[in-house]
Amino acid sequence: MKLPPSIIEKKILCELPNGYGAYRYKFTDTKHPAKAPYHGIKKDKLPEDGGEIYWSSSTNEEFKRLVQGDEPRFTLEILEVTTKDNFDSLRLKEYQILKEYPNIKNNPDIYNLSYGIPPYPNTDNSMLSDEFLEWYHSMKESGEWTSKVKEPLSVLVDIPTAQIRSVDNLSFINELAVELQENGNNTSKMNPVLIFEGVGKKFGFDTDCDVVVGSRHGLNAAKEAKALYMKTNRVPYEVLKNKSELFLRNLAAHDNKDNTKLKYLPTKEDGAKLLVNLHSKKGISPDSDIAKEQVLLSYKLKSRKLTESIKLAKKQIEEQRRGDVKWKDYTAKELKEIAAKRSTDKELHTTMPSGFLDIYKIFARIVNDVKERKHCVVWLHHKDPDALTSWNIREADELKFLYEILNLHRKEKTEMMIELRTLDPWISDTENNYKAVA
Repeated sequence: MKLPPSIIEKKILCELPNGYGAYRYKFTDTKHPAKAPYHGIKKDKLPEDGGEIYWSSSTNEEFKRLVQGDEPRFTLEILEVTTKDNFDSLRLKEYQILKEYPNIKNNPDIYNLSYGIPPYPNTDNSMLSDEFLEWYHSMKESGEWTSKVKEPLSVLVDIPTAQIRSVDNLSFINELAVELQENGNNTSKMNPVLIFEGVGKKFGFDTDCDVVVGSRHGLNAAKEAKALYMKTNRVPYEVLKNKSELFLRNLAAHDNKDNTKLKYLPTKEDGAKLLVNLHSKKGISPDSDIAKEQVLLSYKLKSRKLTESIKLAKKQIEEQRRGDVKWKDYTAKELKEIAAKRSTDKELHTTMPSGFLDIYKIFARIVNDVKERKHCVVWLHHKDPDALTSWNIREADELKFLYEILNLHRKEKTEMMIELRTLDPWISDTENNYKAVA
């Protein structure tokens, strides 16, 4: 076989049995002070046996320039062959060889820039493990799952989603949208949207659809900013098909652990939600070692925040909170629709935040009611769980004060009945947070 000018010789150092379909090779740079190698594997036959003409898949610009150059300097050795079905054995061997080089990306003694992709680990399908996460990161960092071109927002926003964290943070979405607009809606610097392929039924959807499980805030910000495209990381169904819903949720949560890329960092509420779900699905206590391990694998919480998450999870378990819900952040449009759709000829319905209960606004709506209805229902919504707790403590006093004001200058008690109700603050975390629930 004809060799390019840069390759001095090619040596086949193994037998080539019938039916082989993968091989492992090594370049050695004879002109390099350290005889720097480049290790590689290929799922194919050698070119002389009918395979693709192939010299490497390196991303090292210096190595590619030298291989494509005129100076004879490399020897190429075919070290091992195997069947296509046994390709993972070559992956493992390559990975073990490359791990011998510290800081490989910046190591001048080797031309490889990464440790390769280790074979898929045989791990527990219900719980995360360090072994699986090491493989998972290797795959993500390799770009194997990253879209080669950006995908249309019009397609991405229609994919069902699961909010793994405890809330959809609208202020964070707005902040990202502003940054995007300032950057001309170029999404290149945004984290890719994380998509688990074909696992819809595991999350309770009707079909085996894909599910968006990460960078949801970025996706919603891109939609708000009217961007057209985003990069994606699509984890194949083959990787996920045997994993439990609990495993998939914790793996998706793990996408939020990198503090260098996120301004909206994991909270004690996020940790508590994971612990409640673990208790619900497996009966595991929040303060057990295995529960703590899963939270640390998923979110890398600091010890203080982990302690707070455990305390909160125990409280939520006592309250029979589910582990697959998220906080409902009502929009102004939704609240307007709720008031309009629930009002009848006999009842006036209105909405108000519990933290800013304005008695005089309630009275103004009653006074200006053209139908002169005698029953007013005020639906209260809460900005966060702490606001709900605060409201539950003071609700009776607020209602008593409201009636005192209403009857302040009357000789007889008014016929007007005012009722305070609370909008459901929790919804399924696979539900569209921006859908009106009137």
